[in-house]
Amino acid sequence: MLTTCRSLSLSLFLLAASTASAQKLVVSPSTYNFKPLDQVLDQDQKLLDKNFTVLVSKNNQVIYGKEMGEAKANIPVAVGSISGWLTAAVTLAMVDQGKLSLDDKVSTYLPIFKTYGKAYITVRQCLTHFTGLAPMGIGSLHIGKYQTLEAEVNDLCAKREIQTNPGTEFRYSTIGYAIVARVLEVIAKKPFALLVKETLFRPLNMQRSNFPVGEYAVDPAEGAVCSPSDLLNFTAMVLNKGVFNGKRLLSEASAAELLKPETTAAQIKSSPVGVDGYAYALGAWIQSADPLIVVSPSFKGSWAVVDFARGYAAVILVNKEFGEPKKQQYFGIQEAIAQALQ
Repeated sequence: MLTTCRSLSLSLFLLAASTASAQKLVVSPSTYNFKPLDQVLDQDQKLLDKNFTVLVSKNNQVIYGKEMGEAKANIPVAVGSISGWLTAAVTLAMVDQGKLSLDDKVSTYLPIFKTYGKAYITVRQCLTHFTGLAPMGIGSLHIGKYQTLEAEVNDLCAKREIQTNPGTEFRYSTIGYAIVARVLEVIAKKPFALLVKETLFRPLNMQRSNFPVGEYAVDPAEGAVCSPSDLLNFTAMVLNKGVFNGKRLLSEASAAELLKPETTAAQIKSSPVGVDGYAYALGAWIQSADPLIVVSPSFKGSWAVVDFARGYAAVILVNKEFGEPKKQQYFGIQEAIAQALQ
C-alpha cells in the first residue's frame, strides 16, 4: 500500500464523479514504492507553502495522492497560468466541431482588428504569444478595469501598439488568450465561462472547476479555479491523447496539436521564470521532446505534468499564491515519481 495522508478513490472517474460530501482521497493499492516521494514532499513542505496536494495517475487510476496541511484533493484552488492550457483545449474542441481554424485571422470574427490595423493576427498566434502586440506583465491585464471580455479586447485592440510583426517573436502575455476567448464567445454566442463548462468541464467530470464570473471580466489566461482531482482528469485526457473514460474529447489531430512545439529558442524574447530552455506548445511547455514531457507551471505556485515516456500525469496544486514555481523542488518531485515507476 502507498503512504497517504487521508482516504482516496480507485479511479479518476470515481474520484471526479463522487459527491462533495462523500469524496475523499484514497489511492488504489499498487506495488509502486513512493516512500522517496513522500520524503521529498515532507522536506519541501515549507518551500511549497505548507498547504498543497499532489496526485499522480497512470493507466486511468490514481496511484498516488497526498494532501499536506489544510489542502484537500476536492477543494478548488486558483490554478493560475495552467488556465491557458484549458483555454487552448477548448479552442481545439471548437476546431474539431468545424467552428474555426487555428490559422483563421482574428479579424474574421472581431472586425475591430481591421479597424486598428491588426487584421493579420491569427488565433494560433494568440495562443502562442506571437501576436506582436506590446505585452503586459503576467497577471496585469485583469485588474478589475473591464466588466466584459468584449470591452477588454476592444480596448486592448485600440490601445496596444504593434511591437513586432505577428508570428516573429514570442513574448509571454495574457493578451492573446483574452482575444481567443472573445473569438470563442462570438462564434458560440455564449459567455466564455459557460462554453468551457459545456465543452470541457462537464465531459471531464470536472465538477469543481470554473472560470469565475463576477463583477469583472473572466480571465482565460490565469483565472481558472479547479480542484486537484478535477485537474488530474484533464491531464489524464492529455496523456491519453484526447480520450477520457473511453470517450474521445479531442480528435487525434487536435490532441497532437496541443503537444506540438510552436517556438524555437531564438524566437523567445520574454518568458516566465522556470521555463528556460523549454519550447512552448499551446498553453503548456515542452520540458523534454524525447522523451516527451509536457509541463504547465503557474506563477501562483502550481504545476501540472504529463510524462509520455513513463505514462503518468501529475498535478501539484497549492492553496494560495506564493510566487514563481520553485523549479528545483518540482524537478525533485518529478524525479521521485519517475524512480517509483521504473
